Amino acid sequence: MFKNYLTIAWRNLWKTKSSSLINIIGLSTGMLCFIIILLYIKNELNFDRYHKNADHIYRIAKDFVNTDGTKIPDATTPPALAPALRNDLPEVAYATRLFPAWGRKYLIQYNDQGFYETRLIRIDSSFFDVFDFPFVKGNKTNAFSGPLSILLTQTIAKKYFGNDDPVGKTVRINVNNGQNFVVTGVLKDVPENSHFTFDFLIPFVSTRDSAINKDWGFYSFYTYVLLKPNANAAAFKNKIQPLFNKYQPESKNRYFTQSLTAIHLKSNLKWELGTNGDLSYINILATIAVFIIVIASINYINLITAQSVKRAKEVGIRKVAGASQRLLIVQFLTESVCIALLSFAVSIFAVSLLLPVVNHLLDRNLSLFSTGQSLFWIQLIAVILIVGIAAGLYPAFHLSSFQPIKVLKGKFMPSYRGAYLRKGLVVFQFLTSIVLIVSFFTIYRQVDFITQKKLGFNKDNILLLPNVRGTGERSAVPPGSWLQELKSIPAVVSVARGDGILGGLSSTHGISAMNEKDHISINFMRVDHAFLPTFQIELKEGRNFFSQSTADSATIILNEKAIEQLGLKKPWLGKQLAWDDEAGKTHPVTLVGIVKDFHFTSLHEPIKPFGFVSEEDNGSTFFIKLHSANLTKDMALIQKAWSRYNPDKPFEYTFQDEQIAKLYQADIKFKNLFSWVTLFTVLIAGLGLFGLSIFTSESRAKEVGIRKVLGASVHSIFVLLTRDFISLIMIAFVVATPVAWWAMNNWLQNFAYRVEISWWIFAIAGLAAIMIALITVSFQAIKSAIANPVSSLRSE
Repeated sequence: MFKNYLTIAWRNLWKTKSSSLINIIGLSTGMLCFIIILLYIKNELNFDRYHKNADHIYRIAKDFVNTDGTKIPDATTPPALAPALRNDLPEVAYATRLFPAWGRKYLIQYNDQGFYETRLIRIDSSFFDVFDFPFVKGNKTNAFSGPLSILLTQTIAKKYFGNDDPVGKTVRINVNNGQNFVVTGVLKDVPENSHFTFDFLIPFVSTRDSAINKDWGFYSFYTYVLLKPNANAAAFKNKIQPLFNKYQPESKNRYFTQSLTAIHLKSNLKWELGTNGDLSYINILATIAVFIIVIASINYINLITAQSVKRAKEVGIRKVAGASQRLLIVQFLTESVCIALLSFAVSIFAVSLLLPVVNHLLDRNLSLFSTGQSLFWIQLIAVILIVGIAAGLYPAFHLSSFQPIKVLKGKFMPSYRGAYLRKGLVVFQFLTSIVLIVSFFTIYRQVDFITQKKLGFNKDNILLLPNVRGTGERSAVPPGSWLQELKSIPAVVSVARGDGILGGLSSTHGISAMNEKDHISINFMRVDHAFLPTFQIELKEGRNFFSQSTADSATIILNEKAIEQLGLKKPWLGKQLAWDDEAGKTHPVTLVGIVKDFHFTSLHEPIKPFGFVSEEDNGSTFFIKLHSANLTKDMALIQKAWSRYNPDKPFEYTFQDEQIAKLYQADIKFKNLFSWVTLFTVLIAGLGLFGLSIFTSESRAKEVGIRKVLGASVHSIFVLLTRDFISLIMIAFVVATPVAWWAMNNWLQNFAYRVEISWWIFAIAGLAAIMIALITVSFQAIKSAIANPVSSLRSE
């Protein structure tokens, strides 16, 4: 019986080739988008889940709380927290700490080759008790057999040692004026879906003494805990703040926990170890994926029900021959599922071809056929079968309900209910399309706005030359001694120095007005006198730092926001402020200047307090202002100067605008994916309308013939065949407008600085939908309008 159903399904597919092709193209395009979105969402939701005890691992984070109640959410914690957690809280099985490179580039050398590396992390001995990073060589028991041990990932081991076994070999790292580390193991590369990554691991004891375990003021560590199997997670979370208050009773900072598996999508703190995703983007994409499948299914429903007249006699004959309604329903559902499976096969082939392009756009490594995908394939096939059955349910019940007597006597007429259903489904398709078009323009404008907005400083043509302070194996010449040579290069406008990066790393310290209670945490950088002019940061009042190395050793320049939050009263200049240093001690600094507020971080966040501290002879990075970013000859001169004064250190650089662009990677990825999804959704809707217009033209062929015989013009026939569709688009536009405005207004709340939702976006979306409809139906409408009426009336 089932074989018979398949045979009939194949014959009907072949008999109605045009509608079958439209159905398959529409469904496969919808499935293509659905699968790509599903792969992306699966990748985002699976961050850090490869750890065996992922659901029992938590990160401790905090809010720096200012006197006025404002907060700076921060992922770092003091090093003393982990020992306190182990000793004081019985729920904790293990607590471990990470201390990353903080943007510093370490020179790592083996024999005659050396490379700068940033992905080096110092770890506790309990690191592998909390996290699961498999060993290729060595094991976690002997991972750190000595204080100068080092672990490598597979890729790095290949980079430095080729095919040789690295275990037991020595590499030299420029920490503590250069130390030799013995390789004790090799780990598998860190999975892509990890919220932190590394290439090298070394123990704390190699660079830190035991006093660090009692330090509650050095906020530069990341603390993770693994709870015991039967521990009460809620009770543990409630004990975190009291524990901190026990050791830091005067601090106003608030501590909280974060589930390891929630960090990537639900955390966006300062000093995150990697670029986080955004849960709102996942929710939007998941919703779109569902709507795409629904729209593709609507095409099938519309075309099948529209062709009910053609299949009415078939149903009548089958019923007269003894076929029951149940058997007819099974037959039509079989056809629907066959089309869904055929479309699925086409979509899988298309996805495999497009994934390299998608991975490039999203900076991901999505794969259909990677190991451990069996559950994904089961879920995907289940979805496809559900789509095939769901899309075929209404046509199956509709077609199988025909009364054979009326059909065979020629008295069967399509019901108005079916016509209204088709119109309603067309409205839904274009409602969704218009919402997506409005969303696309809004998202495009917002991402363009945040990437092009003036930041309050000049980010263009500024070369970042890192690691100028650190020494290599041979003693490097102090950076100040070769500054003049850099300035003499024709392309160089100015050279500044600093120990952080705007849009990247900057330290956080406490500051308050002397003898007053207002105490705030501010971001700051140590810079020289050339920094503000190089970046064209505008002074509102006061002066810049002097060029002498000691003249401004106890001075500070603040932005307007810092002045506001400190509650300082005029005159501001010359005021003594209390500055908290790294050791937790307070010393006075003099306010000598105020700069206008500028955006030193993402535009997702409002401007926060910022300060500059003078340090002429320090600074780990040169900021070189160039006339242009494309001066190959002058770049060669810069590299030559570097090589002369730093012969054992590789020459590496980035540009300031690239650093700013990194802040918006997630937004740009979302925009890219959303753009393609919108395009495909509109194409699917247009394809369904095209198929429906073919049926409409065919079903009204005799009517058009009679009208032409009676003198109707081509123009009037064209209007007749298209106005119903345009009316449906207008209804869709009216309903879609408030829906699109509500959706985009909610999305824009994620940005502290955002564009307005302009009226012209809705106008463009409506016109675009009308143009798509006209282009889609025009071909068939014009074809019908110019056809010879004799062809359609010869049988009358």
